[in-house]
Amino acid sequence: MATEVPVSILLRKLQKLFEEERFILPGLRNRVNTAANELEKILCLLKAAKPNHENTSNSTLMEASLLRTIYSAEYFTESFILQRRQKGLIKIEMPLPFSPWSQLQFCYKMKKLVQGVRAVSTEVGKPQGQPLALGDKTDLVSEIREGQLCRRRHHLVDVEEELVARLINTDEVSLRVISLVSKEALGKTNLAKDVYDRQDIQQHFEWRAWLVIYGDLEYKDFLVAILKQLPEFVSSNLVETMSEKELCDMLLKFSMEHKFLIVLDDVQTVDVSLKLVRLLAVAVNGSRVILITRHLKVAFQVDPRSSPLEIWPLIDQDLDVLTVGREDSVEELVSRLINHDDESLRVISVVGEEAIGKTALARNVYNRLDIRQQFRLRAWLHVFRDLEYKDLLVLILKQLPRIVLKDLEFMTEKELSEMLFKFLMEHRFLIVLDDVQTVDVWLKLVRPFADTVNGSRVILITRDSNVAIKADPWSSSLELRPLSEEKSWKLFLKKVGRQEYNTKLDNIKVDILKICRGLPLAIVLLGGVLSAIEFKDWSRAINLAPAQRSESQSPLSNIVDYSYHQLPSVLRPCFLYLALFPKAYEIPIRRLLQLWLAEGFLQFLPNERNPEDEAKIYFEELVCRNMIEIARWKSDGSPKTCRLPSFLYDDFVPKAMDIGFLHVHHRKSNCTFSDSLEVYIPRLADQFGVESSTSKGHIRQLCSYVSFNSQKQDASNSGIGTFLKTIINRRGYVLFKVLDLEGFYKPLLPAKLSKLQNLRYLGLRWTGLDSCPASIGDLPCLETLDLKYTNIIALPSSIWKAKRLRHLYVNEMSIQKPPEESSPNLQILTELHIGAKNPMISGLKMFTNVRKLGLTCHSKSAKQTAECISQIANLQTLRLKSRDPFGQPLVLELEPMKGHQSLSNLYLFGVIHDINNLPQNLRTLTLSMSELKEDPMPVLGKLLPQLNVLRLFARSYVGSKMTCHARYFPKLCVMKMWMLEKLEEWKVEEGAMPNLVELEIRGCEKLKTSDGLERLASLKELILTKMPEDFVADVRRKLGRDILLTNNWEFSPLDVSFHLYVHPSALSISSIAFLFVFFYIWT
Repeated sequence: MATEVPVSILLRKLQKLFEEERFILPGLRNRVNTAANELEKILCLLKAAKPNHENTSNSTLMEASLLRTIYSAEYFTESFILQRRQKGLIKIEMPLPFSPWSQLQFCYKMKKLVQGVRAVSTEVGKPQGQPLALGDKTDLVSEIREGQLCRRRHHLVDVEEELVARLINTDEVSLRVISLVSKEALGKTNLAKDVYDRQDIQQHFEWRAWLVIYGDLEYKDFLVAILKQLPEFVSSNLVETMSEKELCDMLLKFSMEHKFLIVLDDVQTVDVSLKLVRLLAVAVNGSRVILITRHLKVAFQVDPRSSPLEIWPLIDQDLDVLTVGREDSVEELVSRLINHDDESLRVISVVGEEAIGKTALARNVYNRLDIRQQFRLRAWLHVFRDLEYKDLLVLILKQLPRIVLKDLEFMTEKELSEMLFKFLMEHRFLIVLDDVQTVDVWLKLVRPFADTVNGSRVILITRDSNVAIKADPWSSSLELRPLSEEKSWKLFLKKVGRQEYNTKLDNIKVDILKICRGLPLAIVLLGGVLSAIEFKDWSRAINLAPAQRSESQSPLSNIVDYSYHQLPSVLRPCFLYLALFPKAYEIPIRRLLQLWLAEGFLQFLPNERNPEDEAKIYFEELVCRNMIEIARWKSDGSPKTCRLPSFLYDDFVPKAMDIGFLHVHHRKSNCTFSDSLEVYIPRLADQFGVESSTSKGHIRQLCSYVSFNSQKQDASNSGIGTFLKTIINRRGYVLFKVLDLEGFYKPLLPAKLSKLQNLRYLGLRWTGLDSCPASIGDLPCLETLDLKYTNIIALPSSIWKAKRLRHLYVNEMSIQKPPEESSPNLQILTELHIGAKNPMISGLKMFTNVRKLGLTCHSKSAKQTAECISQIANLQTLRLKSRDPFGQPLVLELEPMKGHQSLSNLYLFGVIHDINNLPQNLRTLTLSMSELKEDPMPVLGKLLPQLNVLRLFARSYVGSKMTCHARYFPKLCVMKMWMLEKLEEWKVEEGAMPNLVELEIRGCEKLKTSDGLERLASLKELILTKMPEDFVADVRRKLGRDILLTNNWEFSPLDVSFHLYVHPSALSISSIAFLFVFFYIWT
């Protein structure tokens, strides 16, 4: 099944090579063509073949033979391509034509590849259907996009049909308001336009009007705008001179005599809309109003008798799809956690078969507002089978606030246990132990869990009911069973975006429920497959699922295999790549997508789409298919980290290792490999130490090395240097593309790093390095260089020789010389330090396509810096700081950037004299040390109507009064106010910030009153930190509803991971200044 992955990777490399057209030997071009065609044929065979779950000896030998052929071909293909970048011992920047001798050798290798693939093809059988034409990538690229279009249509088709049915319902003659509701821009306006322009709708209604409701629209203007759209409209001058009453009378008279349809678009508040509906309510002729809004509350207020039509996003932060149908279990678990009648330490076991939804249920409860309010101290521990007891203790301690992490690795097991016990004695805690498989593990872990009779709880997740009984004999287990048919169907409909009132699905309902058997993961996986294809093809797809069953596997495993088999071929290596990361590991999406790019997994047409955008599409498709789950979200609603679901991890890691796609080296593994594939291990994940991974013959073929070893003063610190030297000495640099040491403490890098001529990704984030080899600028293929959160203060100017560089992360480093020519590939550059007279200022104009930029400048260069920024047309995210060497803020110049159109996320550190110069398309704004003397809210509210997130950090505003005016900030969801030391009064007017969900006020110690907080109807979470108790009590009294409200902040080293890797003795002056400012803001 997974054999297709290495075949498709090699095929794409040959297709790309074919397009180079630099061959001298005419026969070689034909050989590459023939080889690519043979690979396409074998792919067709593999796709058409039924997955072989039984693994007969014949099929195993055939698969091993094919893989040896493919991996050998990939090695000599990469070697052949690399020869263009070097001539003898002299490295050159521009690719050379292939030499005649190397082409002759490669021609012979292509012949061997064709022979090997044909031999396997003969064994498998003749291909079904014709292969793609060479170079035709539409099947690879468009399959994902077509799936996304199908998924969007599934989400809207039922809503459109229901909307039309309600509009032309002749049985209901009273005026009805039909609301289209979604929290995001999910196509509700386009849907309404499509219906509005339909021929049957135009014939049904005698007149129609469409009106966009702007925030400052008066009721009289509202009436005039509608009257101007009447078919028998009187003169414009006459209408504009009429009074409001005369306008109402005219509109009422006309609406009584004609059946009408009015669309009210982008309604934020009920004021004007409710007036209109009440005016026209007397029309009893089948007239309708379509109301488009982001607020469910607005929809119900305008017409309580009409149920809104909700449109759900494809990836929804608030929707935990795996808990649909488990609402009763969720409430039971919550009630047992917050049981004031039993304050003793209790273990609540969640028990059920594999992949029944235990972890999803516990995680949903763990993140609830009321649970976070009840348990200020929480920790989640996935109990890995091969981790020692000491490791488990360290993992728990690292999640606790106010624990000093220094030297934890050097403490004994007894010392760690005593530290944890003492800390838990003083706090009410909630600890989740996930995937506990034996009683022995529990008996060890329970030792430091102090019972101080304060309501502390432990959630134990296990498949074994015996473990649950022995963990706490006095507490009954919460046992999860397969979902009922009714709940299963509800979950399926939610997954595919269809509505419950659709009857067309009834014909396939029985088959779907029979296949999934009430297993949540099976339901969402099958739903993910069906959501990507047209509804007319669903029956055929459902019939294929049972056809691929194996009696030797569980029903869930069969669905998992089917779901993988239905992935577009370009997504399969991307999916398998997640198996490199440890189980339950939260993977930064930034890191994952850039690794995919470096590996060459993405298939895109030149000049058609940005590779980073294509990577996001791949990621979103895997999320929509439930092959990846989102772990954390950013404040702007975009995903931050992800993970591979546990069951999929257990299922696919062995498969990925069996085909030689990767190998995972962990504590109890000896880094041994399958005999059939021992000569080729392309990707190695080291979850323990590099030392035992360096002596194998597979190094020469190694493509990627990813380390998760963060131990300090480990032998691996020098071991990584030995490892890389071995790669260089054995000519392993031919394939070596990825070196990811994120979190690896102070690795010793070889001076001859430039020997790794094919290296594309170098990740050194959080390594604490003080310097890097000067040859780091001599890596011609480098795409990503991540030096963030290190102590490196300067980079050689030779870094600009890496013409393919796309992502450069530095930590306020300086680069003395700018690039001599444009760097069109560079997409991300953060955080660069530019002095008062640094020539890099003028070099900014060379970064023509940068999307994300971070700069620290001096006030003397602030204006010139802003002028250069204004010329970067594609810039979307900017972090701009102006400060002196001691961290004190200096003046920022914003006027040159005022007209920037694409900038949407802006962070500013420094003094601002005129806030009116901000770009007007911002969605996220962060101000720090701005020293604004006038209340910024009136200007920001009027200037930035699209703002979603607003952060006002330390000394951003130095006045005493602040007012959020009515109708301002209509889309603001998150607001943070930190360290506004002079702020005494804050007022929120009725209708201001109607969408605000999260509010955080920290360290505003003079703030006495807050007038209008109770008017924030959408507010769910209010975090108060270091605020006067009188203020807290006043807020609690005014709100009087169920929101999360806290007023303490316990510092955790996890919040600022400098404690993990940076030591004071290693800090530079600039680093110390940065930390000074950082801790000033945070404390």
